[in-house]
Amino acid sequence: MLPLQLKGYTQIATAAVLFGLIGIFVKLTTQMPLGSIIFYRLLFGLIAIALFIACCHRLSELRLRQKKQYILLLGLLQAGTMLSYFISVKHTSVSIAVLLLYTAPVYVTLLSPILLKEYINRRSIFALVIAITGVILVIRPDTLFQDVDYTYLIGLAAGLVSGLFYGGMTLTSRYLKDYYTGTTQAAWALFITLLIFSPYSVAVTAKILLDNVGVLVMFGLMSTAIALVLYLSGLMQVRAHNASIVALLEPASAVVFAYLILSEPVTAFMLAGGALILLGAIIISRERPAEWAHD
Repeated sequence: MLPLQLKGYTQIATAAVLFGLIGIFVKLTTQMPLGSIIFYRLLFGLIAIALFIACCHRLSELRLRQKKQYILLLGLLQAGTMLSYFISVKHTSVSIAVLLLYTAPVYVTLLSPILLKEYINRRSIFALVIAITGVILVIRPDTLFQDVDYTYLIGLAAGLVSGLFYGGMTLTSRYLKDYYTGTTQAAWALFITLLIFSPYSVAVTAKILLDNVGVLVMFGLMSTAIALVLYLSGLMQVRAHNASIVALLEPASAVVFAYLILSEPVTAFMLAGGALILLGAIIISRERPAEWAHD
């Protein structure tokens, strides 16, 4: 494997693990509506990225030149992913919402040959099937369709939409790789999403905000700023559908974090699913340079 490819896979895998902390931070945040949690997560994340750029004297990277409309699209897709994902969580369950969110690799694998002209080989398809099977085992969707009602169907639809938006983020960022760095994409995407959720900034009292500020700062730093920069930077070196497969490490790590921090139970199905997700990520990360010849 080429060094840049290895770096890209490492960045995406690290980002996926940090994204796996999202559920933990949400659980640790109290008395705040979801819109406010999203807003302050984005606010502190954007502040962290701005400080990083300023300290590294990379402010010139933030200048928008070409493909501005795709930067806007990236921010809109990120906002759509967050909103639809949390709607799915509200009307179904965290497990179902995560499963539907991680239909994203299916969309990316199907659309990347059309939109990005990326070649899909048998290794990628095999890894995709293994990883998706792992996600299903981790989530255990064996009670998906019990007690179905109108709001439940809304939650299912929102979950599918969140996967589509998430896949769209991957495709858009991959398209922008020749024009903007991952840090630039992350900064502008966060800023655009922050503006969209800005009405929720006044939905909580100062006391509630102060009580949660420690968790929110860590949320914004680890699972927003660092994770997003790593993910978008990694996409510059990794094909879009391969990146979406490696990112399936997120639900596996989320299970581990829930067990270690929240003492949530870990079943044999979760362990088996996590192993399959890791196997899929390893298979795709060991792709030979010759298999990139069609890029």
